[in-house]
Amino acid sequence: MKDKINFIIAQINPVVGDISGNTERIIDIIVKNRELNSTKIFVFPELALCGYSPEDLLFRQDFVKSIDEAINKIKKIIESNEYIIFGSPFYSSDSAKIWNSAYVINNKDIVSIYKKQILPNYGVFDEKRYFEKGHENLILDISGNKICILICEDTWEFSKLHDKTNSDIDFLVSINASPYEKGKDEKRRDYFKEIAKKYNFNLIYLNTVGGQDEIVFDGSSFLINRNGALVHSCMSFSEEIYNFKIKNNEFFDDGGFKDNVNILSETNALYEAIKIGTYDYITKSKLDGVILGLSGGIDSALTLAIASDIFERDKIEAVLMPSKYTSDLSIQLAKEQCEFLNVRYSLISIKEIYKVINDTLRDRFSGLSEDITEENIQARARGLILMSLSNKTGKILLTTGNKSELAVGYSTLYGDMCGSFAPLKDLYKSEVYALSKFRNKKSLAIPEAVIERMPTAELSYDQYDIDTLPPYDVLDNILNLFIEEKKSLFEICEKGYDKNLIANIINMVIRSEYKRRQYAPGVKVTPESFGRDRRFPIVSGYKY
Repeated sequence: MKDKINFIIAQINPVVGDISGNTERIIDIIVKNRELNSTKIFVFPELALCGYSPEDLLFRQDFVKSIDEAINKIKKIIESNEYIIFGSPFYSSDSAKIWNSAYVINNKDIVSIYKKQILPNYGVFDEKRYFEKGHENLILDISGNKICILICEDTWEFSKLHDKTNSDIDFLVSINASPYEKGKDEKRRDYFKEIAKKYNFNLIYLNTVGGQDEIVFDGSSFLINRNGALVHSCMSFSEEIYNFKIKNNEFFDDGGFKDNVNILSETNALYEAIKIGTYDYITKSKLDGVILGLSGGIDSALTLAIASDIFERDKIEAVLMPSKYTSDLSIQLAKEQCEFLNVRYSLISIKEIYKVINDTLRDRFSGLSEDITEENIQARARGLILMSLSNKTGKILLTTGNKSELAVGYSTLYGDMCGSFAPLKDLYKSEVYALSKFRNKKSLAIPEAVIERMPTAELSYDQYDIDTLPPYDVLDNILNLFIEEKKSLFEICEKGYDKNLIANIINMVIRSEYKRRQYAPGVKVTPESFGRDRRFPIVSGYKY
């Protein structure tokens, strides 16, 4: 009978570029989870030392120096009965080449360095810009356990890396920085259940957690045995240090494993992704508090509900900015939401500003009829007020637009597009409604009348979104087919939609590319978010 080995997997939230802070966190976890006379294996995620992804920071010599100092600091505290596996860049002696690597340290010395072999270069991934390709598998023998180490994409491509070196391993340790996307958690588990069973190994899958710019990492780490059964799942969207044991080349169940207990529904996961993405963007930027324009509509209402879930009430300010076109109902609903969320609000009318701007432009606009220009003046007046308040208070301005509007250009440059971060950026309007209803099931955060009323920008009398756009369920289906599924006009027609309607929507998407390039960053939740995922030219002859 072999002695038990204790594993500690650390699902942590590193800060990109904060090498010193990440190092201290790693050391603190090791120190707090030590036991004498026991072999321990500590595991940390992909690029845990510097955060994923440091991008062009990797090319800086001061960054290289900090990485080297951090590794030496970690080495000094690792005892003879301890192993640590953690992700870090590995540099050649002249720093000209970089590998995305997993360091293995034992007894104050580097035992091995595994270099990632499959470098993803799609969507948000740009690893071939930064890293060299590794060429060798790494198998550790720790107390008679054959342990293979892989990094993220390597595990998805295990069949390509499968050879005699890893054909009879006991455990596969996969360290990851795998971004969240809708439905991806279930896809991961199902895929790796098949792989573990097919190749007869136990899988330890460790993912990082937290928001980085537009990307969100969901954690959701798990253990799968060689029969393809899920042994344990860690929490999603939260840090977790999880301890477990192995014995006789298998997971050792001493009553600690709890299968499926932490798995979230897709809607719940989506809401949590928006929360942590927004929170980390602001707090990791060392900013304090948020401000947003509250219109009495669904988008700003959901944005306020999200803000109220992640920040103290005194860190939030809502601003109501009625014009002559704003209905009493909109003002009433906005006030009502602020009151039952106990959020501070101010009411600043734009009527006078709107009049002054129109008076200023009267001679220049002489002989020209009113059109969308006057509507945009209202949006830009609001943007001016909000940005001024943001500057004065130091609170970050949250942009409240959604993916449907951003796709077709139903937004105003330097108006409602103003802001530093857009929580709803990758949510279609129909998803905004779904998340609003989901949030209200927990506790009332959005007035029901906001969810039930017809959407309107209220930039002219009796104006509704449906005047210029098809119903959002129709619009969102067409947008999803064109953007996410990359279907052509003719393929979308086969779904039963009118050809002229489809062509009009597609051309609106194409014409609005220049606007999207100037939009605030926001939480990515789909494989085709507007940003690093989807890269279209601004000037293009492509149209229908």
